Amino acid sequence: MRTEHVVKGASARAALTRVRAVLPDGGALPVQEWQRRHRALVWFLWVNLAVVLSGSLALGQFDAVHTTEHTLAIAPLALLASVSRLDRKLRSVAVVLGLMTAAAVFVHMSGGVLETHFYFFVLVVLLTLYEDWVVFLGAVGYVLLHHGIIGTLDPAAVYNNPEQWAAPWKWAAIHAVYIAGAGTAGIVAWSLNEKLRARMRAAQLELTALSQTDSLTGLGNRRKLIADLELALEGPAATVLVLLDLDGFKAYNDTFGHGAGDALLSRLGQRLAARLGPHGKAYRPGGDEFCVLAPVSSDTVASLEALAVDALCDRSAVFAVSASSGVVLLGDETRDASSALRLADQRMYAQKTAGRTGADGQAKDVLLATMTARSPDLGRHTSGVADLSAAVARNLDLPEDELIAVRHAADLHDIGKLAIPDAILDKAGPLSPEEWAFMHQHMIVGQRIVSAAPALVRAGELIRSSHERFDGSGYPDRLVGDEIPIGARIIAVCDAYEAMISDRPYRAARSHHEALDELRQCAGTQFDPDIVAAFDATIAADASVAGSKHAA
Repeated sequence: MRTEHVVKGASARAALTRVRAVLPDGGALPVQEWQRRHRALVWFLWVNLAVVLSGSLALGQFDAVHTTEHTLAIAPLALLASVSRLDRKLRSVAVVLGLMTAAAVFVHMSGGVLETHFYFFVLVVLLTLYEDWVVFLGAVGYVLLHHGIIGTLDPAAVYNNPEQWAAPWKWAAIHAVYIAGAGTAGIVAWSLNEKLRARMRAAQLELTALSQTDSLTGLGNRRKLIADLELALEGPAATVLVLLDLDGFKAYNDTFGHGAGDALLSRLGQRLAARLGPHGKAYRPGGDEFCVLAPVSSDTVASLEALAVDALCDRSAVFAVSASSGVVLLGDETRDASSALRLADQRMYAQKTAGRTGADGQAKDVLLATMTARSPDLGRHTSGVADLSAAVARNLDLPEDELIAVRHAADLHDIGKLAIPDAILDKAGPLSPEEWAFMHQHMIVGQRIVSAAPALVRAGELIRSSHERFDGSGYPDRLVGDEIPIGARIIAVCDAYEAMISDRPYRAARSHHEALDELRQCAGTQFDPDIVAAFDATIAADASVAGSKHAA
């Protein structure tokens, strides 16, 4: 027997669960939509109040006191529903009570005529616009209590049938059931709206997640980083921002292809996220940059930075990828997301430049030593060109990385002459066409030699273009105007000037003024006029940049 009761109880609970799954949850209307519907229903409640007042007066069967009672039964509820600072549940209940009271007054004013009861059916469907079970059940309960209590006290005010007068609560229950049934259509619409909104919210959340996710690595993208940065800056916890940039990734990408490069970025990003675990968040703002945000104390910043850098290092026998980093402690050093990123970027770039400068210096020193050992005069010439080129580049406000490349390219712009026989380099007379053709290859050879050091690839590009002419008649690529890299245009002017003021096997050195006049005459044809002007201004401002031999 006990087992039978347990089975029946379980079946009942299962049935209730199935019914509950079909019914809407209620109370899920977005605030703005609830306000829009509530305003409409409050307006409708005031209209009902006006109809009750005018109807009482028009019928002429109610005295002033009775008419006032009709009005006072509704007016306070309408006022309460109109107060915007009150809780929305309280305001919606005030609308329910107000409208249902208006319907009850209409029934009372009609003497219980059956047709006036239909207004309750209209209202219960209308009130499902709130999509709230408290409102719906309150409306049904109101009908039950009103018809039962008033039907008991004054049956003729509610029912116009003597049979109903004898059993008011029975008919009150029947009316309540019918009223609830009438609301079925509203509940179905309400349920469909709820499900539609839920699907829209899910889709919106998915779109938001996609818009904040890097598709390659699955990490947060720049938009997500900025949003989380702003939240971290508003919070009380100490948070560190680590900005990381891969070193050696371009060479890897160029060697193995973009597909392999993407696979490497994805692998490194997943490794970074795994190493951080629940203790921090990893992001890929774009390109070969990564970021980390983590709550830390000041004494654990270094260990977190080391962990992030280590996670982004990968190497084999044929490639090496590492990372440079810049760290900012949020709150202590900045309270702004943009300035935090800018400061981290500056520190990362400083670290990257310091590392690159060390590698550049070692490679450059070896090449310079080789060139000077072969031809001491060549070494002195390139040193002078490098000093002049660096001064002009600074005068033109070139970025620091480009200024470094210009200096290195100027130092090594004649490295390709190591492949030229001494008989051609030291020839006292004019070169033959065949010898000039041989000479014209030294920039290409120079680029090939210098670019063997990955840190000097940019310098190699400038070396290749250092003998191009502004009018397009230079070599080896016949570039024109701005097609020639600005660093190469600077080196061309400084190289020509240094050559003119130096003794050569086939002519004596020219004076400083003669060399400047030659540069000005060739501006627009051989040289960029703007570079010639900048060179002139640089020499005039500080003759010491070129040494005492350039003095007037």
